Amino acid sequence: MIKVLTVGMIQEHAYFFIDATTKHGFLIDPGDEPLKILAQIEKEGFVIKKILLTHGHYDHIGAAEAIREKLGCPIIIHEEGRQYLEDPSWNLSGNHGRGITLHADEYVQHGDQIALESNPAMTLKVIHAPGHTSDGVAYYCEEEQVAFVGDIIFNGAIGRSDKPGGNMNRLLSSIRAQIFTLPDETLLLPGHGDSTTVKKEKMTNPFFNLYE
Repeated sequence: MIKVLTVGMIQEHAYFFIDATTKHGFLIDPGDEPLKILAQIEKEGFVIKKILLTHGHYDHIGAAEAIREKLGCPIIIHEEGRQYLEDPSWNLSGNHGRGITLHADEYVQHGDQIALESNPAMTLKVIHAPGHTSDGVAYYCEEEQVAFVGDIIFNGAIGRSDKPGGNMNRLLSSIRAQIFTLPDETLLLPGHGDSTTVKKEKMTNPFFNLYE
């Protein structure tokens, strides 16, 4: 079960990836409005076991601390996300008068598997795809053919690369190597905007030329 809740001034998507049988699952990128997210969790009867962050920008991490304090679930991010979480100039909250800092409970690496204890078949693979940020990851479920891609790639666009840790060439290489090698039918769920698929982006994303 996948549900999305759009939060914050810049309309960031917080995703719930939930086992329909137990209602246990993951919360991905709770970027803002913790009370709104917590109300949705209570309404649906979800039991959030882990908070997963695709990267450390403020609009994806803004509600994580409050939700961890309320629910007691750990926060997980790529190992290069430590600098983003701990430095408002890197997570960009300092540019918006917020000064967000926090610490993760677990730092993961490319290839790690994050399983739901109540249903080990429900597993997300960590795919490191830097370039928008140095810590950017997608969380990929092969069984469900879905990838939560944060701001790595969008429907018809890619993440910006002009902020700390960003690099356009690295981002393009990451998408080719890590996202476009997923099965064509894989559903891509980005941090903003509409969902898309690997096949559609390989065919139509203007930042890529399949004939180059």
